[in-house]
Amino acid sequence: MDRHKGRRVLVTGAANGIGWACTQFFAVEGAELFLIDLPGKGLADRAASLGSRARFAEASVTDEKAVGDAVAEMTEAFGGVDAVVNSAGVVVVEPALEHGIDVFRQVIDTNLVGTWIVCQAAARQMARQGGGAIVNISSVYGFQGAPNRTAYCASKGGVIALTNSLAVEWGPLGIRVNSVAPTGTRTPMVQDLIDRGIYKLEAVGRKTPLGRLAEPEEVAAACGFLAGNEAGMINGHHLHVDGGWLANGFPT
Repeated sequence: MDRHKGRRVLVTGAANGIGWACTQFFAVEGAELFLIDLPGKGLADRAASLGSRARFAEASVTDEKAVGDAVAEMTEAFGGVDAVVNSAGVVVVEPALEHGIDVFRQVIDTNLVGTWIVCQAAARQMARQGGGAIVNISSVYGFQGAPNRTAYCASKGGVIALTNSLAVEWGPLGIRVNSVAPTGTRTPMVQDLIDRGIYKLEAVGRKTPLGRLAEPEEVAAACGFLAGNEAGMINGHHLHVDGGWLANGFPT
């Protein structure tokens, strides 16, 4: 369990859900970790639980200066950035005709613009050191439309296109850029939607051949693979962790 031993890994949205599962995955694998999440998310306690190999910054991924400062702090502490997992994200579920522009921009700014800001800041350091790996969290909803999720689908489709473009442009620099596209994952955010009756588990069962939500640890394992040396020839790829969701053209 030391495939990432000594590697320097940045995780956004690190306090909960997929981000925290990724953080734990890389911690077990021996990585040095830098965590980013919003204030009030308990990030300091999360980092402290990982010991001396973890640092953190409470910041929004939409804040270009704060992200740049965090990457600089990570570089000073660890000497560089070997891998990034862009997990910070939000979802808003409401009819498109009722989407206010402020809500739409919030989702796009966090999920797409925030991912871009972190990618660029980290890649500048990766280019100086000769390469690295970036894993963006996209979604099955970046490949398909869904009612009441217009901004979310648009943002995740943008993450997929962004990933493709950066993989092509930064590949010659030794920087691989891929994404993991989960189906609904048993995170606090999704659990809240389930509790409110917005996310229907019976619909998941009909659409997903494996008949269940993904677990955060399953998504983290996919991120760990794409961030590691075993995936050294994988670039511009979107790994579906969806139980067959996208393969299923005829749900019963």
